[in-house]
Amino acid sequence: MAKTHITIPVFIPHQGCAHRCVFCNQCVTTATHGPPPPDRIDELVNEYKRNIKKSVMNVDLAFFGGSFTGMSPEIQKAYLARAARHLKMGSIQGIRVSTRPDCISAEAVHNLVSYGVSTIELGVQSFDGDVLRAAKRGHGPEETFRAIETIRKLGVDFVIQLMPGLPMETRSSAIRSAQIAADLEPSATRIYPVVVIRNTLLERLYRNGEFTPLEMEDAIELCKEMYQIFKSRAIPVIRMGLHPFAPENRDAIIAGPYHESFGHLVKSRARRDEMLRRAGELLARHDGAARAIRFLIPHPHKEEYIGNRKENIDFIRRHFGLDRVDYAVVDAPRVSVLYAC
Repeated sequence: MAKTHITIPVFIPHQGCAHRCVFCNQCVTTATHGPPPPDRIDELVNEYKRNIKKSVMNVDLAFFGGSFTGMSPEIQKAYLARAARHLKMGSIQGIRVSTRPDCISAEAVHNLVSYGVSTIELGVQSFDGDVLRAAKRGHGPEETFRAIETIRKLGVDFVIQLMPGLPMETRSSAIRSAQIAADLEPSATRIYPVVVIRNTLLERLYRNGEFTPLEMEDAIELCKEMYQIFKSRAIPVIRMGLHPFAPENRDAIIAGPYHESFGHLVKSRARRDEMLRRAGELLARHDGAARAIRFLIPHPHKEEYIGNRKENIDFIRRHFGLDRVDYAVVDAPRVSVLYAC
């Protein structure tokens, strides 16, 4: 499916951050060694616009990494003035910034709005106070609730970022954080299962045997449940898993559920559950007499339903002890299953 919306990222690693959280090394995760000068924004926008596909209708410029509203007003102005100029020219259709909940105030949001910022992404990570303390976030859930109330009153969209798998996190606390986030009705969410990165406090804890990251299978299942909570409330999950690391930076991943296509793995698992449910209902009606079934799979999501190397199809065959499971890709809104024999 062709993309209609893209984001031009401007990485400002650790800028505006009063301290370093246990999991954080943004120079590694963003593959940058420092913030670009403000005049670099013109070059970035022009580079993207030269290579943009015809299907793209909306382009956002986003300041990621660091805590944007924690930077000095002068630096914020230097970046935002450049971005606002491109917004006025029509080169971009939106501006978004990423920041911490405890760096939000009415004055800070008013300033963002004055330059045309339409979305604020909040690094919430968790709504559990014990988890936030263990992660050395420097704030609790109360600051997050206040920040969201302030943003909402001023009519700005907000995105909630969560990080399941932090120290002190349990499955139930991660699910609870997703439920609280959904109740707050953000315009979108991101889910980043914790990965141990080089030169972080989390690496030290891991090597000392004081922290164990999620196994890949556990991360997929947990993030699937979180994803389904948001999906059931029609809240888009716009990213799951860290962005792909450049080959030369792969050795910075010490441990944890890193996968270049983690979001696909999660969505594919959710599709598999749907297929299992529908197949189970069909087979129950036939008292287990069927030896083969056939799925009719919606074309827009065929890769998610089929799975990598047909792993979902093979799993369902083994799960029900069938002789054969095949499928056809069709123009339909949802998956269905037929009794083959």
